[in-house]
Amino acid sequence: MKQFQLWWASLQQREQQLLTGAGVVVVIALFYGLIWQPLHQARIDQQLAAKGAAEQLQWLQSQLPKLGNTAVSPKTQGSLTDVVSQTAGRYQVQVSRMQPQNDQLQLSLEDLPFDQLLRWLHELQYQQGVTLVQLDIARSDVPGQVRVRRMVLE
Repeated sequence: MKQFQLWWASLQQREQQLLTGAGVVVVIALFYGLIWQPLHQARIDQQLAAKGAAEQLQWLQSQLPKLGNTAVSPKTQGSLTDVVSQTAGRYQVQVSRMQPQNDQLQLSLEDLPFDQLLRWLHELQYQQGVTLVQLDIARSDVPGQVRVRRMVLE
């Protein structure tokens, strides 16, 4: 610090004023570049994101009445047992036990890949109109496969 004071004292008054002015300009530039401008840009980005979200919400709300009229209609052809048997064959799902109970069907499946189970359930629900009431699965010894201990459909 003492060296700085000696150096500062050795400068002429005009040089000191010039360095002081340059220091103020550098401090202002650093404040603007490191603090003000990033905060201002983040605020603008947040406003744009909020505006986009509001527009998307408005569009979704306008689409809501259309979605309410298009309920999933069951396309089940035949009994629930027949539909499960046919689709299980297409997806190579091996049913180890099938037990009808009133309007429901209780199943147990052999170990199968999780993705295959999801594709089969997707078809059952969205193409066949079958509702999954309960699903009890466990991890299999083989990675990526699951054991369906109990599944109830209606």
